[in-house]
Amino acid sequence: MSAAEQARPAAAQDGTLRRGVLPLWAVYGIALGILAPSSTLALSTGLISETAGNLSWLTWVVTAVIVLSFALGISWLTRRFACTGGLYGLAARAGGRSGGFSVMSAHVLALLLAGPACALGSAIYLDAWLERVGVPAGHPAVVISILTALVVAANAWLCYREVKLSARLLLAIEFATVGVILILFCVVLIKAPGGIIDRRQLHFGGMNVASILEAGGFAVFALAGFENVATLGREARNPRRAIGLAMTGSIVGLGLLYVFASYVIVLGFKGISFASSPAPLDTLASRNNVGWLGYPIDLGVAVSFFGSSLGIMAGTSRTVYTLARDRVLPGRLAKVHATQRTPVTAVTALAALYLILGIAGAALTNPDNSYGYLGTLSGYLLVLAYGLTTLVAGVYAARTGSLRAGIALTTLVAMAGIALVYWFSFRPFPQGAYGVVAWVFAGCVVLAVSTYATLRLRWPAVLAKIGRTDRAAQADEPEEIPVAVPAQAGLAHEAHGAHQAHAYDAYDAYGA
Repeated sequence: MSAAEQARPAAAQDGTLRRGVLPLWAVYGIALGILAPSSTLALSTGLISETAGNLSWLTWVVTAVIVLSFALGISWLTRRFACTGGLYGLAARAGGRSGGFSVMSAHVLALLLAGPACALGSAIYLDAWLERVGVPAGHPAVVISILTALVVAANAWLCYREVKLSARLLLAIEFATVGVILILFCVVLIKAPGGIIDRRQLHFGGMNVASILEAGGFAVFALAGFENVATLGREARNPRRAIGLAMTGSIVGLGLLYVFASYVIVLGFKGISFASSPAPLDTLASRNNVGWLGYPIDLGVAVSFFGSSLGIMAGTSRTVYTLARDRVLPGRLAKVHATQRTPVTAVTALAALYLILGIAGAALTNPDNSYGYLGTLSGYLLVLAYGLTTLVAGVYAARTGSLRAGIALTTLVAMAGIALVYWFSFRPFPQGAYGVVAWVFAGCVVLAVSTYATLRLRWPAVLAKIGRTDRAAQADEPEEIPVAVPAQAGLAHEAHGAHQAHAYDAYDAYGA
């Protein structure tokens, strides 16, 4: 047997996921694919420029700082705990039952809505691309339902396969599409009348802070999804390093990309209105005599949405798998494929949910509206989940005596970020269908709080299951590298470790 074969992680035969199969680039690829930068560049940057005006690039700076504070708080936990439950697992390990339940309530529901929304978005833009290349248009609901079914089927098939295949595909999709968009941006800069320096975007005299922050509330949603790589605590190599680097690295990289993109789009739209262009990148391509770039860009947006739904399904299936192992969900959902070592039953259940919500969204109302409703509600819930997880990290650091300036500042910025996002999202309160979405979000929060109170008072045994698998057996922790210690020191270390474990068990039993 070769050295490479000996080093290759063997598939576990105990019903758990494969260990250590994802190098850093693969973890980063999954984070990048879920964030879907191509779709953000094609859609969100133009919408934010319309709202924030010439200083829209500043909106992305503020947004990146807020989201980076979330990512830093979450990555602080991933350096201490490795699990397969994502934010739920991290919050349960650091915050006990109350932390695990609160984050689970917001995050799992957000993911169950975000996945179908991205699958529907992929179908919508794939349909638009087919019409662009001359395929005769059919009944919109029927065509988009069929395309949604194909997207979900492809998602499920790839999630059944070894996770590294999905990572390669996600990385290839985004690099190829972003590359085409960057070519367009270079053309815009070269052909810009008056040169690449746009003094309008560097003048702060007429800055409207309210508009910048209002647009920032939407921009936060465009950077959501990075946390799904926290479910790779077993499958990543050196997860305590790789997962945090993937989360923070993707946010920093994409934040800089969106600042640059926003500057170029405002420069390219000099003299024309954003409101007149539903597809800003197509308008830029036509205006700069490279309209043919619109074909690969539009297809890339559809494929980028596909990659995002794929990454969300992969991450959510591992959270569902962990909840099933904890017996919070039915135990059958913890079944792992015999050869691929992927959570096959959880993937099947998610595919069915994606299919139902996606087809319902296409059939019951305008697909674009359905995508907006699902995405907005998911965004409200994601921001709450990020904030709660970061708060759990700060509280855990204070309780364990590991509070330092970095995690303290991260927690404060994250809390301020949540306040700003919700303040400008709900003031003025949304009207019409989006007002209903806002009330549904409020109802979800009230339901989660009342459910927790009821369980704590009447069925505490149910809450006791939160996070118990990882804490009891540490089945998804990477093995510690053994360190040679003197015999007496080793005995003392074991006794100290046993005392810490007993103390944590007591906290889990009686703490919040």
